[in-house]
Amino acid sequence: MKHFDYIIAGGGCSGLSLAVRLLPYLKASNKRVLLVDKVYKKGNDKTWCFWEEHPDIFEPVVCKKWNRLSFSSSFIHQQLDISPYQYKMIRSKDFYDYTDEILIGNDHVIILKGIVENLYTENQRAYAIIDGETYSADYIFSSIPQVQTKKRACYQYLIQHFLGWVIETENPIFHPECATLMDFNTSQEVGTSFVYVLPLTSKLALVEYTVFSEQELAAEGYTGALKQYIAEQLHCNNYIIKEQEYGVIPMSDHPVESIKGRIIYLGTAGGFTKGSTGYTFRFIQKHTAAIVQQLNKFGTVNISSVFPKRFRTYDATLLHLLASRRLTGEEIFSTMFQNNNPIKILKFLDNETSLIEELQIFKTLNKKEFTLALLNRTLKALI
Repeated sequence: MKHFDYIIAGGGCSGLSLAVRLLPYLKASNKRVLLVDKVYKKGNDKTWCFWEEHPDIFEPVVCKKWNRLSFSSSFIHQQLDISPYQYKMIRSKDFYDYTDEILIGNDHVIILKGIVENLYTENQRAYAIIDGETYSADYIFSSIPQVQTKKRACYQYLIQHFLGWVIETENPIFHPECATLMDFNTSQEVGTSFVYVLPLTSKLALVEYTVFSEQELAAEGYTGALKQYIAEQLHCNNYIIKEQEYGVIPMSDHPVESIKGRIIYLGTAGGFTKGSTGYTFRFIQKHTAAIVQQLNKFGTVNISSVFPKRFRTYDATLLHLLASRRLTGEEIFSTMFQNNNPIKILKFLDNETSLIEELQIFKTLNKKEFTLALLNRTLKALI
């Protein structure tokens, strides 16, 4: 049986982020980590967007930053100055290339292509069965999704699904200094739907159509919505589709165990995708940084969360309200942005506000509907 100090199961954003953050600790303690995935991540299969006040370790691969955002709906249109935050974009190809450069050939990181068949803890050690062979470690960090028995009477199981095109236009129609965070000027019939636009130049931008619902759409549902938005909202008919990305992100209030014995779950598998928005990248960075901090201080890991549990209640309440359709996502987010400082909203969506700041935001929302949704969700959770 082969033994490593640590095993990272899954070489996506979570696993690679942790591996890069672990390197100084591994060198200082002369430890080794096994990084395993069934495929080698290459190419530009997704885009990560997030906001932050101070640069973090992946600043070298940020391909674009914006100091201003816009929010639009049938109710309002706002230009938002988000300083001291910056809204940032990382393309997965750049991220994979950067982490490859750092990790491949490093004596403290062994990279293995293989299928993880099982993970378990026994006698104060963690074990991984990879392609029929058993490996042991002090800890295993896994981003492989956990199997859940869905309890639809208790919890909501929505998905955020999207199709994005990087388009190049004939004429300069974009404003490179301002990104569109949400534009609800698209059909809301299939669920809460919006488009965001990330301009890279005056003629090049990522335009992405996003839906919150229980089911994915047929392919023409996404392409039709994008064509209509580009024609009607961007007033553009002449463009070339340079790249395309499609994805599905789970949005659920189903409780997730982030630690099972000596197995620590990362990213979406550990519950670090924000249930109400789908944002994940910054929560991955906070969690992996906290893991390394604990290893440096104590040599052990015991992190159940990186933010107060009340934020999960807030996310669950919003999901139940969206599922009930008593308020639309357009109404909820329009009211929030119309009546609150954008900095406070971003801080709230990052799970970093104080209770007083949260109460100030809640005062501006539809208190009756949110209270009913909270009570409904609480009662269902008791079943």
